[in-house]
Amino acid sequence: MKARPTSFGLAPGRKIGRRYVVEAVLGAGSEGEVYQIRELNTDIRRAAKLYFAHRDPRGQLAVRHAQKLNRLRHCPIVLQYHHSEVVTIARQPVVAMISELCPGEQLEQWVFGHRGRRLHPYQALHVFYELVRGLEAVHAAGEYHSDVHVQNILVQPRGVRFELKLIDFYDWGPPARYKQKQDIVDAVRVFYDCLGGRAAYARQAAELRWIIAGLKHTLILKRFTTMASLRSHLESFAWSGLE
Repeated sequence: MKARPTSFGLAPGRKIGRRYVVEAVLGAGSEGEVYQIRELNTDIRRAAKLYFAHRDPRGQLAVRHAQKLNRLRHCPIVLQYHHSEVVTIARQPVVAMISELCPGEQLEQWVFGHRGRRLHPYQALHVFYELVRGLEAVHAAGEYHSDVHVQNILVQPRGVRFELKLIDFYDWGPPARYKQKQDIVDAVRVFYDCLGGRAAYARQAAELRWIIAGLKHTLILKRFTTMASLRSHLESFAWSGLE
């Protein structure tokens, strides 16, 4: 049986298609790899997701991904899709989905760069709030993410705000309420991780522990039935003080 590739192995300077040249690899997953590319005639930088042929033999996965990003193009937390094309790599056709290249750092790595590998509670609340607002817009558009975690969020500090972008918008079939509920639970888990996870949980203010609810799914969803209700709570709750 022919081995299935786990990497395209594209080095900086490698031309893909007629218009782009590779500058760096940005990430990889089970579906394919993401590269930073530059358009030759404009010098504009983009991101290109290249799909492994064995994961998407008919290009349907890439099509559904592109359609979903297009439906969510008015949501600030979503990467802006540009176009798709088929390029040739190692004499094989490969689907390349071209989207905006966003500044920022993977949230997990950014958090680990702070003292104690965690954020100050007030800082974590600001990041959490931006994530919740972004997902609320996704849900309002009738969609979902369903795989939110600290490794697929890009963060860019901007003044007193944090600009976030969600990556890896998988298409797990038609939108359903339980998928949006999963986003709520996952967002709370991101907040928990930003605060330092299990090692720091017991030391958090009672108000923050109430939001996290010990990561008990049923309790989280009882307290926050929608992303909008979670956002409303973050805008209005009072605390006794944060260190």
